[in-house]
Amino acid sequence: MSFYDWFFLEKDRPAAGLFSWSHLLSVTIILAGLMVWAYFLGKKHKDNPKGQRIVLIVASGALIALYIMKMAFLLATTDDVVNTWRENIPLFFCDAIIFVVPIAAFAKGRAQDICFDFIAICGFLMGFMGNYFAGNVYSYHPAFSYLSLISAFNHGIAAFAAMFVFVARLNKMEKRNIPFVIGILFVLMTIALIVDYITGENYVFFLGGSGTPFGLIFDWVQHNLIIYQIIIYVMQCGYIGLFYVVYYPIKKWMDGRKKVEAPNEQ
Repeated sequence: MSFYDWFFLEKDRPAAGLFSWSHLLSVTIILAGLMVWAYFLGKKHKDNPKGQRIVLIVASGALIALYIMKMAFLLATTDDVVNTWRENIPLFFCDAIIFVVPIAAFAKGRAQDICFDFIAICGFLMGFMGNYFAGNVYSYHPAFSYLSLISAFNHGIAAFAAMFVFVARLNKMEKRNIPFVIGILFVLMTIALIVDYITGENYVFFLGGSGTPFGLIFDWVQHNLIIYQIIIYVMQCGYIGLFYVVYYPIKKWMDGRKKVEAPNEQ
């Protein structure tokens, strides 16, 4: 058997299985490597806007390249090009990073601040939940395979971007921007919901869990789509609101500690 058949086409290879040792090991190694790298780059470019922009541009390029690599492979190995395109529009929650990181890299002012806040808040969730709970990937593919690694690095770069933004202190978390940060996700989800009803696809898992933990919620509401979809909206947009609720008291506490410690250091 050739490497192409083994690695790309996954011939005679069983799926890794969600939470299998190969799944957990592979995503942990990728996430750990990217997080350490992001921390190092964030420290290095904390006061270097040019360096920050370069890191974000490279991250943007990597995200776009991964999507192109995925689509090129899928289109090259399918007899149904139309359905392949339809099934792989970047409209999942984690796909928002593909749009937001490039905007953050090139935008200025308030638009850039909103993007940085979105990355800081959602990037870790995308990176960790998108990798560790990827039942839609590891239930169907081996851990060390082309499509699994594409998914792992794609989600990993989201966590990388969040770590970089935090360490470089690019996020401002201004209260006036909260509706716009939530609005990014709300707009993406609404577009995804419309596409789901038009095409019958399952973006943002609005039509069922597809092997992810959302399936537990879908079963819990006895497959009532309206209630289920409202819950998905509340959970995902609500996560951003909850992040702010937790962030501000912690930030206030940390600032208070700095003020107390500052006089003692003089």
